[in-house]
Amino acid sequence: MHVVAYLPKEERVHNGRAIGIDLGITNQVTFSNGIKVQYAIPMPERIKKLYKAFSRSEYDKRSKRGTKLLQKIKSKFQHQNNQKKDINNKLAHYVTTNYEYVAYQNDCIHSWSKFYGSRILQTSIGGFRNCLKRKASTPLEVGRFIRTTGVCMNCGTVQHLNLSDRMVVCPSCHSIFDRDVSAANKQEGLCLGNLGETLAEDYASTSSMLEYIKRIPHVKASIAVEAPNKRAWPRPQGRGSSPV
Repeated sequence: MHVVAYLPKEERVHNGRAIGIDLGITNQVTFSNGIKVQYAIPMPERIKKLYKAFSRSEYDKRSKRGTKLLQKIKSKFQHQNNQKKDINNKLAHYVTTNYEYVAYQNDCIHSWSKFYGSRILQTSIGGFRNCLKRKASTPLEVGRFIRTTGVCMNCGTVQHLNLSDRMVVCPSCHSIFDRDVSAANKQEGLCLGNLGETLAEDYASTSSMLEYIKRIPHVKASIAVEAPNKRAWPRPQGRGSSPV
């Protein structure tokens, strides 16, 4: 039996608050307020065993036994996908109900799967970005080829980073910043600069946001560094950010 419930549409948020979001592989979601989120739903061993049994040629895959086995595989995959959707929806719900401006970069996540296929499959971060596009009151998208990684949070100096560089020291002002948090702040600053807005971050909400995310199953959340005051960042030269 299926039950359909019609709910009223949620009203758009108009509180003037903004947040930047950086997507990646090591940290799936990083917010401009310093919160870093990691989550993954690995493929269960049961699915791998069912796949091995289904790939055997000792019986016809169109037979009753083969059809029944295929239904079991689909059921297990559906359960895994539902877990990932639940995480993405809960993260997107908190962001879109507490922030009017949501900034993110139009990364080519599909191309990331060529190098990090299994890790992308376990997280479905593309689904999280799609949720933001649909639900955010004012979604702000940064171009794919605009550099956001390796930009100093204080002076805007651009430097090349290796994939293993997580904490970065600026050669100009000698400040230390987290590469993912810096990228999220860069995206927020670019979008607000284009809108002509200079909004201050509500640091009092960071602790409540962290507690909410920690209650989501299969999700780990921590605070990397304190984010600086928001301002309109200068647009640097160069191509897009690294996924990790």
